[in-house]
Amino acid sequence: MPAVLAAVGSLYLAFELGRYRSGYSILDHRRDHADLAAKVAEEQGVSDDLRRQLAIQQTASEIDEATYAQVKTELGDLQAKIQAQEEELVFYRGIVSPQDRVAGLRIQSLEALPSDGEGRYLVRLLLVQAIVHNRRVSGAVKLQLEGIQDGQMASFDAAELVVPGEAYDMDYEFRYFQGLETELALPSGFEPQRMTVEIWPNEARAERINQTFEWPAISG
Repeated sequence: MPAVLAAVGSLYLAFELGRYRSGYSILDHRRDHADLAAKVAEEQGVSDDLRRQLAIQQTASEIDEATYAQVKTELGDLQAKIQAQEEELVFYRGIVSPQDRVAGLRIQSLEALPSDGEGRYLVRLLLVQAIVHNRRVSGAVKLQLEGIQDGQMASFDAAELVVPGEAYDMDYEFRYFQGLETELALPSGFEPQRMTVEIWPNEARAERINQTFEWPAISG
C-alpha cells in the first residue's frame, strides 16, 4: 500500500511539474478566476442598473400617459362647463336686456325632440319676459301642427295628439321664465311641416302671441 501511495504521489508531482514547466500557475489561475468573477459581478451590476433604469422609464411613461389622459378628461369637462355657463349667460342676458328691445312676454325657444316610439316627439317650449317686469304673468299655450297626410294638407291641435294616458298641460305662470313640455304621438303617415304656438295671457290688456316655426328647424 505505501508503494501505491508513493506511486500516486509521484504521478501528481510529475503532473504539477509538467504544468509548471508549460507555464501553468495555480496562483495565476486563481487570479484569473477572481478577475473573471469580478467582471461577471460588474456586468451583472450594470445589467441590474440598466433594468432599473428601464423600469423607471416605463413607469414614468405610464405615469405620463395616465396624467395626459386625466388632464384631457378634466379639460373636456372644464370646456363643457364653460360652454354651459356661456349658454346660461346668453339666456339670462336675453331676459335682462332683450336684443329686440321687446320687454314683454315672448318665446325664447321651441324644440321637438324624438321620443320613445315611432312618431312620438317631446315638445319643449321656453317662455321668458324681461326682468324689468317683475310682475307674474299667467295664461295658456296652444300648439297646432300643420303638415301633409295622404297627399293633402292637414292640421291638428296638440291637445288631440297627446300620448295616451297623458294630460295636455301647457298652462304657464311665472315672473321671469318657465319651461313647458308635452309629449305628442303623431298620426300614422303624417309629415309635420310647421308648428304654430299661440299664447293666451290671462291678463286683460295683454296681447295674444302667435308665432309659427318650421318643423325641420325645431326637430332634433
